[in-house]
Amino acid sequence: MRVLIRALLSLVCIALAALALYTIAAFGALLFVPEPTEPEGGIVIYACDNGVHTDLVVPVAAGHMDWRAVFAADAFTGPVAFFDHIGLGWGSRDFYINTPTWADVDIGRALKSVLWDETVLHVEYRPKPSATEKCRQWPMDAAAYGRIVDFVRGSLRQSQGRPVQAAPGYGERDTFYVANGRYTIIETCNQWTARALRLGGAPVAPWTPFSFLVLWNMPMISS
Repeated sequence: MRVLIRALLSLVCIALAALALYTIAAFGALLFVPEPTEPEGGIVIYACDNGVHTDLVVPVAAGHMDWRAVFAADAFTGPVAFFDHIGLGWGSRDFYINTPTWADVDIGRALKSVLWDETVLHVEYRPKPSATEKCRQWPMDAAAYGRIVDFVRGSLRQSQGRPVQAAPGYGERDTFYVANGRYTIIETCNQWTARALRLGGAPVAPWTPFSFLVLWNMPMISS
């Protein structure tokens, strides 16, 4: 019995030490935030945080990109034509699709997601983020936005030039598409959002496993 207790205590200590190192590394990455390359005016995108997960929010049409050509209205069960922005969130397929609310969280499914899982891209037509939401903004020129567009499109699994739907969404104006890449404790949903933002010149650390770190250095919504 004593051997079992010692083994359990050792496992707990190892887990706590690993969590501490993970957290220290995440905060340490803030020391390597690149110098922002913020242009005057231009296209404004957003990062929105629900407390655990971040979404990239972009205009439906801006620069040379109209997302309605990629995420067609017939993929959604409700009308989407009146919305001027799209929320994009990459994440674990099993966890994302089967956890519409925090009340639906399953520990086994959560553990599976951080170890290794296929991925999806959650797409939601939505209004422009407001100052009342937990969102931050970043302006950029068309060239920087083009890099983000290429990154998002490269995250989608495609068939015959169109993204492949994975599952219905939580409501009428969102849905899931099959994504490229694997979800792990290192390659998280927040890391995906951060990568997109850095392509646009935003001051985001090279590794951001926690949602609040993505928004850490970004400016508040001004209008």
